[in-house]
Amino acid sequence: MQLIFDLVRKISATSSTILVSGESGTGKELFAKAIHYNSPRKDGPFVSINCGAMPESLLESELFGHVKGAFTGAIQNKKGLFEVADRGTLLLDEIGDMNQGMQVKLLRALQEKRVRPVGGTQEIPIDVRVVAATNQDLQKAVESGRVREDLFYRINVIPLKIPPLRERKEDIRLLADHFMKKDSKEMGKNIQRISPEALSHLENYDWPGNVRELENAIERAIALEISDGITMESLPEKVSHLPQQHEWTLFRIPEKGFDLEGHIEQIRKEALLEALRKCNGVQKEAAKLVRMSFRSFRYYAKKYQLTKAMALR
Repeated sequence: MQLIFDLVRKISATSSTILVSGESGTGKELFAKAIHYNSPRKDGPFVSINCGAMPESLLESELFGHVKGAFTGAIQNKKGLFEVADRGTLLLDEIGDMNQGMQVKLLRALQEKRVRPVGGTQEIPIDVRVVAATNQDLQKAVESGRVREDLFYRINVIPLKIPPLRERKEDIRLLADHFMKKDSKEMGKNIQRISPEALSHLENYDWPGNVRELENAIERAIALEISDGITMESLPEKVSHLPQQHEWTLFRIPEKGFDLEGHIEQIRKEALLEALRKCNGVQKEAAKLVRMSFRSFRYYAKKYQLTKAMALR
């Protein structure tokens, strides 16, 4: 993700067309907005449209505008989104769902930097930075003939691929904490933490709906929670009923034997250190996580110098 953020910073300064790809819910529109608001066009409009949600005739009118009398119901001239987004950014979401007829018209607009309203005779010059987004593999769509090859190469000047949340599990804690603070403030609640057990389930769930699903899960938890922290009881059932994953593995004893007590000591130290990490250094919470009394945990924390070990990590 840091590499992606670095790329966003670099490409924001350009006016090149960008293709943002990723599964539904990965935040493609957020990245498009980040590109816009970090670009020289930030004072211009940011406009978005879902290309797969409209028939060709309506989509053409939405993008290019129409003149009065162009069709039944066209009672006045209307600007298209290309014209509305002048000197700004236009996000063409789900561009892979656009039919062949509209693909030809879009390609011409991108190449000529001019649009002709439906029913009009005059072309209008446009100054728009286009960001296209898709949850499909457009290369395969080109091979199957669903997407024009010339359009694909025109919008794929700078590709930006957003990985699904299951491939960046280390982001779950940060995102969950962000959504918790945001939703807690919006709902007027004072929820400030996520219990270790709930966080463990959040981190072990695959999130097929990606960041959007996580955001909805945290919003639901905040709405239902009556304590000052998110607990297992307020998580969606498919998350809270996730089987816990155990990391214990069988191993062979070396021919020459080994120091069992020393090995157990090392396992205990690593387990307690990991528990502290998951609980942000709060020893009482870490003790509960490993089913240990606080007194015993405090003893081993001092013995193993876990506070110092956390600082070194």
